[in-house]
Amino acid sequence: MLPKQKETILAQLKSDEKNKNYQNRYWFPYKDFLDPADDFTAFSCENLDGKQGYLTLIENLRSKDETAKVFVEVYGYEENQNEQFIYADTLIIFSKLSLSEIEQIFNEPEDIFPSDIGEETDFSRPTFIINENSNFVPIVPDDSFFDGFSVYYCWWD
Repeated sequence: MLPKQKETILAQLKSDEKNKNYQNRYWFPYKDFLDPADDFTAFSCENLDGKQGYLTLIENLRSKDETAKVFVEVYGYEENQNEQFIYADTLIIFSKLSLSEIEQIFNEPEDIFPSDIGEETDFSRPTFIINENSNFVPIVPDDSFFDGFSVYYCWWD
């Protein structure tokens, strides 16, 4: 994740916590969040050791649907004297594949299969992609961003 993205999400999560505003959803492009060398991000309780397996799953998906867009939904941050990091356990997938095809891809590995996979249908909460320029790009359901795609979630417990 780029330094400016880190500053942006930390400031936003701290502001949301201070204001008790837990309505917004924040998504990062998967490559920004799942960088195996970046210990600022933790996915499904894995800081560095486990990210490659998730990247491999996403690449398997993208080999079957080159148009797929994959994001990581950030849930919060941890901060102590020595470190700070953000964490997540859900992928958001825009794909032209069916739910059963998505399930087949993500349930294939025996060691990191998800706890739940389903279709994402509730976009009532404000949702933003934090892009490589650290801009908040709003996701609006009737936007062309959704054209031709089904939206799925893939969650690890």
